[in-house]
Amino acid sequence: MEGDLKALREAIDQVDIHLLRLFNKRMELAQEVGRLKASNGLEPFVPGREELILQRLLAANPGPISEASLRAIYREIFAASRLLQYVLQVSYLGPEWTYSHLAALSLFGHSAQYIPCPTLEDVFDALLKRKVHVAVVPIENSLQGGVGRTMDLLHERDVRVLSECYVEIAHCLCSQLESAQAIKHLYAHPQAMEQCRRWVFENLHDVEWTECTSTAQAAQLAGKDPVGGAICNLYAAHHYGLRVLEERIEDHVGNTTRFFALANRLNPKTGNDKTSVLFAVSDEPGSLHSALEAFARSGVNMTRIESRPNRLFPWQYLFYADIEGHHEDDKVREALQELKGGVTFLKILGSYVKNDPKHPIRLEKERIRQTSSSSGH
Repeated sequence: MEGDLKALREAIDQVDIHLLRLFNKRMELAQEVGRLKASNGLEPFVPGREELILQRLLAANPGPISEASLRAIYREIFAASRLLQYVLQVSYLGPEWTYSHLAALSLFGHSAQYIPCPTLEDVFDALLKRKVHVAVVPIENSLQGGVGRTMDLLHERDVRVLSECYVEIAHCLCSQLESAQAIKHLYAHPQAMEQCRRWVFENLHDVEWTECTSTAQAAQLAGKDPVGGAICNLYAAHHYGLRVLEERIEDHVGNTTRFFALANRLNPKTGNDKTSVLFAVSDEPGSLHSALEAFARSGVNMTRIESRPNRLFPWQYLFYADIEGHHEDDKVREALQELKGGVTFLKILGSYVKNDPKHPIRLEKERIRQTSSSSGH
């Protein structure tokens, strides 16, 4: 057996040396791409290109490496390639270890520079003021629908959608205490509280709830309260020194949040795109039906529509819609042109590579568990 094991290890060593040569060759090519972009005044960051590479690799992957592992590996390869050209700066709703932070890490890897912001307005403004290259924001949840503040800001701010991702939401009850029964104060973001309402009512119905701006802030506050507990993720619990008392306390399986990466430009076509638009219609009978007929007549599939009060004009409503295809595709261009003629306002939020909400990013947690247990938390 020892001889077989030695031979296998030697074979792995040889493969590692071969991979190292190939990785460095890839980085040399990435440097050349960076120099060519810089000399021609091209945008350094093209997320559609990264997603296309990843989709092609996933389709060609024969296994045994899993889709999640392949995504994680190439996320860091992309990040390392970018780092040779420039440092990607990303704003997100902080503090550290919110789900927005984890979504940003899942999109752009650990080599980017992440800028936490206290409010969604600050996340958008960091992008508009060119303090960052990209902003990451939550746009909708599978259980609660659209994130209203993000939808408002997409209307009010001049930004465009670069990419999307879906992240599985796994809430935990965390505390410095050793049992849930000892918790007197519960810190939670309103959405997290709503998503865990049944579990909280059955297990912590007498506990005082304090509303927080994020799940990470909930963990921060619970870390300072000797009788406090928080609804947060495993990463926030570990970072702020909390024990995980109960895992997966959300009321429904499959709780997923969709995130947008935003920039100030539109993407080129990739052949596997989705387009998000925002429009308003006149206050007349059948006006919405007439507007939506533009998509049906052009053979364009609408995958989502949601209304939102227009904060700039009371008692008027905006409609957010996702459609299949790129805004430069013939059918989509035709539909949008017809739509423009029948509405009072139209904004193309962006076209980007579409992801499958049924296969969200499931955040790796074994390392967190091992580290937590070894540190006594």
